Amino acid sequence: MTDLTDLTSPHPLNTTTELPNASGIPEGTDRAGEHAPPAHPHGFAVATPPYAVLADDEHGLRDRMDLRQLVDTYAYALDRRMTELFASLFGEGGQLVLMRPPGSLRAPYVLDGRDGWAKALAVLDPCRVTTHFVGNHLVRLAGDSATGETYCLAHEIYPADGADRIRVRSIRYHDSYRRTNGSWLFARRELTIDWTEDRDLCYPSGP
Repeated sequence: MTDLTDLTSPHPLNTTTELPNASGIPEGTDRAGEHAPPAHPHGFAVATPPYAVLADDEHGLRDRMDLRQLVDTYAYALDRRMTELFASLFGEGGQLVLMRPPGSLRAPYVLDGRDGWAKALAVLDPCRVTTHFVGNHLVRLAGDSATGETYCLAHEIYPADGADRIRVRSIRYHDSYRRTNGSWLFARRELTIDWTEDRDLCYPSGP
C-alpha cells in the first residue's frame, strides 16, 4: 500500500510543475497579444497566470463544464470507493502519478490500468470516511486536448488509539485531458501534496 505521507511536500512554492503551452499563445501575453504587466513598483513578484482568463465561445464553455464534471466525479468516485467509475475517467493508457517532494531520490509512483486504479482506492481503506473537496480548477483548451490544474482538500477520518483523528491534505493535480469519442477523460493526472494537517477529531456534543 502506498504511504501518502512520503509524498508530502514542505511548501507549495517548491512543487511547481511546468505545463505545456497547449494554447500556442506566447508566455507572458494574453489572447489579444498584450504583454504581461511590468514588475510591481514595490518589488513584489508579478507573474502572468499560466491559465489566462480568455473569452470562450459556446463550445469552449461547454468543454470547461465537462472538464469540471470530470474532476468532480473523480473526487466522488474516491469518496464512494467506486473502482469502476474511477477507472472510467481515464482514457486508454491513462496514468495517475503520485509526485515525490522536492529533494526526494525516489521516482514518482505511477498507477495505471485496472490494478493501478484498485491500488489508488485501496490507499483510503484505513479511513472510516473521506471527503475530497474540489476547489480551483483552471484549464487551457487546445482542440481535443487540454491541460489544467485542480486544487483539492482531502479530509480523511481514521481510527487511532480508540478515538478518531482527521488528516487534511492540500492537494494539487496537474492534469492532461484528452477528448475521446466526444467525452473528456484524463490522459495523465499528477498528484502533489503541499501540506498535511493531522489532529484529533471533535464530534458535536449534547446540550
